[in-house]
Amino acid sequence: MARAPACGQTTDPLDAVRLPAVLLDLYGAVVRVNAAAEALFDDDVSVRQRRLCVRDAESRARLRAYVEQLEHGPARPPSSDDPIVVTRQERLPVLIRVWPLEASCRWPSPDVRALLTLAPLGPRPGPPPASLARIFSLTPSESKLASIIARGAGPDAAALELNISRETARNQLKSIFAKTATHRQGELVALLLQV
Repeated sequence: MARAPACGQTTDPLDAVRLPAVLLDLYGAVVRVNAAAEALFDDDVSVRQRRLCVRDAESRARLRAYVEQLEHGPARPPSSDDPIVVTRQERLPVLIRVWPLEASCRWPSPDVRALLTLAPLGPRPGPPPASLARIFSLTPSESKLASIIARGAGPDAAALELNISRETARNQLKSIFAKTATHRQGELVALLLQV
């Protein structure tokens, strides 16, 4: 797999994409893969001989149809509202979204035609507590609770995870609401997931 050379502090721009990402050329060959994608790969989704390979037959057929479009003319990717759903044997599915690239955005070579993002379904870590503390002026305990709430956990589940009482969690949540100018848990989660 081609990776950008390390040049001092410069990082591969593909690593700036927050999701696992893959660049394809006009022949459907993998040009570049970011570190998040490499960490996601398993027996069900991987790169072999410069090709993105998926075990699931239906997903493989949809991906192959798109790659053929890359080779034979203007590509019409699957709608981002209708991603390619790759089922996996022992884990939750991965959603592949295809983003065609305009000629002016084709990096690292003019042959690059599409960016594929891979979104594994399942629980994700919440935003870093230290960032939440700094952005919203939360105490360390409030920021830990906010990070857990951002994952979708309720205050009772968060209290168990943090080994604090339900009452303490509810009091801290009230303080978090005040400091973030939110009033409901859904509103708070939507705000925190932007971090």
